[in-house]
Amino acid sequence: MRIYIPATIADLEEKPVPARIVHGVTAGLEQEIRFEDTEVLEAVAMNAAADASLRLIAQQLAAGETLPLRRMVLAADVPPQVLSDAPLSDELVTARQLASPVDWDRIVSIHVDDGTVAEDVQAAAGGDDAAFDRLADSELMWYDVTERLDLARALTSAKKKAEDA
Repeated sequence: MRIYIPATIADLEEKPVPARIVHGVTAGLEQEIRFEDTEVLEAVAMNAAADASLRLIAQQLAAGETLPLRRMVLAADVPPQVLSDAPLSDELVTARQLASPVDWDRIVSIHVDDGTVAEDVQAAAGGDDAAFDRLADSELMWYDVTERLDLARALTSAKKKAEDA
């Protein structure tokens, strides 16, 4: 099953990516959005993961961390048996609980905001609804999983520039 893992820069260096709430095309989503093709349903799940990435960024900022202000989603293919219902009833219909960490050989792509939306990411992480709405219109850039370490270096460089500013 294809899942979308909300992530931050730290996840690019994790081996494997830790278990957490992830998003995917679930039976609940298919019931809620009938008559749509798989591509539309996957986009809904990806966007839910991007929103969850924003919440991770907000938590890290609240803890005083400096990090690149970019949402990140890791797309992975995992067997259905490593997924269960999300533990909280207020989770989206796309939400699933990942039972075990995901090895990088299961990650198929990395999706990241470009640097032009950093101000909106920071504002949305702080609760700005207008910035959140603008981010909803911003597509994440696609990277092949083989670009993971180069992407981590580039984002770390951006992080250092932000710290020096």
